[in-house]
Amino acid sequence: MKRTTTGISSKLVALLAGAAMFGLVSQSALAAGTQSGTSISNTATLNYSVGSVTQTAITSAAAAFTVDDKVNVLVAGGVITNVTPGQSSAVTPFTVTNNGNATQGYALAAADAASGAYTVNATPITDNFNPVPAYKIYVDTNANGVLDAAELGAGVVTSIPTLAAGATVNLLVLTDIAASPTRVNGDAAVVSLKASTLWPTPLVASEEPAAVVAGAVVVNTAGANTAGVDVVFADAAGAVEAATDGAHSTYGAFKVVSSALSVAKIVTVICDPINGSTNPKNIPGAVVQYAVTITNGVGAASATLTTVTDTLVAQLGFEPKLINGAGAGTLCSSATGTAQSATTGFSAVRGTGTTTTTYAAPGAAAQATTAGATIAGQAITIDFATLAGTAYGAADAVLPANSYVTVYFNAIVQ
Repeated sequence: MKRTTTGISSKLVALLAGAAMFGLVSQSALAAGTQSGTSISNTATLNYSVGSVTQTAITSAAAAFTVDDKVNVLVAGGVITNVTPGQSSAVTPFTVTNNGNATQGYALAAADAASGAYTVNATPITDNFNPVPAYKIYVDTNANGVLDAAELGAGVVTSIPTLAAGATVNLLVLTDIAASPTRVNGDAAVVSLKASTLWPTPLVASEEPAAVVAGAVVVNTAGANTAGVDVVFADAAGAVEAATDGAHSTYGAFKVVSSALSVAKIVTVICDPINGSTNPKNIPGAVVQYAVTITNGVGAASATLTTVTDTLVAQLGFEPKLINGAGAGTLCSSATGTAQSATTGFSAVRGTGTTTTTYAAPGAAAQATTAGATIAGQAITIDFATLAGTAYGAADAVLPANSYVTVYFNAIVQ
């Protein structure tokens, strides 16, 4: 029988052969039943006697048949892979398993799903964008779900040249999550991976019908059973194709899991030189407190905060003790008010939830910062890599989902 490798990557043939040798392609010799092309032959023997004399046994002619080729491919492993906006070379895993009883090859195709609702690995998900560029497929030789340097170097594949009965190949589908337009938390791109059965490269003559061509599409045998190897499609319906068509597919997805940050700034007048802290007004000499709150929404990815900057306008002066305004009349000043932070002039708190904290709560001296909040001239800088304090805790720039950070400082109306 003529064997050819037309249209099949010799690099992938070598890669898969090496993977099988070192156990990187899983195999189970008994998983698919009796091997295609096996000749099964047996006879019947009659034992008898005439009178009381045993006669020579009579053996029938052999009844023989050839085991046909059961084509049954399974594509599985589709999962929802979390990605971030602007991420390049994001991958999601799949597996292709030969559940038939003969060595086969497979053509591979990854495609965008249309916008709409899908189920991926038993989880509902809604597709609302298509990644750019087009999907690429790689062999995940060590099955770790990561596109390693050697796997990337082996190159993109469009087919599996040869896969023994009962064996599985791990694949990775790669794309980029474009930074523009900006993808937001919860956006998703659903992708299908389809494997269509081909004759293997190289051919395995003992398992196949006569006169097939390596790499050609396998065709279901029509009509009555023949004496040779017939082909029977036994695959189940997949994500994008019907049952018993020699192909199978499933869905995977890329889901954007990003931070959902918001920044709010409020101002509260806490005292003035005439009214003190009783019904104060925003007159010159009044002290106002600013609260800057950064919130990360429910279900979002954790965010690593860097800095917040805030430049006071010329009509404001920084009040260095973060006074709370206790007292009346002319006591609204750094010299006479109750100091919350005589060291830095800032306080900070953090907590769970998305409620913005105001002056009335907390506004306590115990929340004074010890580091990470500074002013130079009129320019205020909050550095979350070093921000620390008794109530805030040790420096920690990570803001988890459903949590907030609030920083306070005072200014004097000029």
